[in-house]
Amino acid sequence: MDQFPPGFPVWLAGLLGAWFVLGAGVYLCLVRLVARDGGKVSTREFGEPDYYVAGAFVLWFGLIVSNGFGGPEHDVTQKEIIHGAALFFGIVLLLAAFMKYRGIDPLRQFGIVRRNPFLCVAMAVGLLLSAYPLVLLTENLTALAMKGKAQPQNVVEFFLNASQRSDEKAVVLMLLLAVVVAPGAEETIFRGYIYGVLKRGRGGGGGGVLSAGLFAAMHLNLAALPALFVLALCLTLAYEATGSILVNIFMHSMFNLSMLLVMLYLTGHPAPP
Repeated sequence: MDQFPPGFPVWLAGLLGAWFVLGAGVYLCLVRLVARDGGKVSTREFGEPDYYVAGAFVLWFGLIVSNGFGGPEHDVTQKEIIHGAALFFGIVLLLAAFMKYRGIDPLRQFGIVRRNPFLCVAMAVGLLLSAYPLVLLTENLTALAMKGKAQPQNVVEFFLNASQRSDEKAVVLMLLLAVVVAPGAEETIFRGYIYGVLKRGRGGGGGGVLSAGLFAAMHLNLAALPALFVLALCLTLAYEATGSILVNIFMHSMFNLSMLLVMLYLTGHPAPP
């Protein structure tokens, strides 16, 4: 027997299995390291005002999630995507201004100052390669559990439709938002601020699970939720292990870029019937 399942080479199955074991081992080591040393994310400058602000964001995002999953399905438009990106960028600016007003330097708090960007990119590549098998396995198990009922995220469907229409402007716009704007904004909001404040109030474990769940749910897609939750946990561990949100931003950016490039390839090379 040289193939398992039919059409799937044994050597490739073994390679993927080894990749998964290696990736799981890396993140288990990070869990032990963070549990032993407490992680590198400092929370001592966060205080009561941050509890109120972070709590307001959690409540607001929770309402968005509740309305999004309970509301009618609709195709997202380019205008809605741009408005959503602008909103998150505005939130980042407001958080930075609020922290500055309270005497907290956002660049120092999020571990951006005095960081070698090339080293951050190198760490991001290694940690993302370790996270890939965990995320992709979760995604595939979810698809199997949903028995063909899984639907892509609205923004993903918009991107695929734009690609199939050869709408180059829409494709470039989505690449820009997904690779540059979204990673910076989402990592700053969910990992940098919300996780940091939750860690201060509930500890790293509880804060990590809550912020990861909120991040995954905010994508408003049931099929993607488990995989995004796993990705968010990996990003939280990366933040704790390195102490720099830059590593997270690079990881998030490369993950989004790789997923979109795969989609572009698949739309140009559809699977045989």
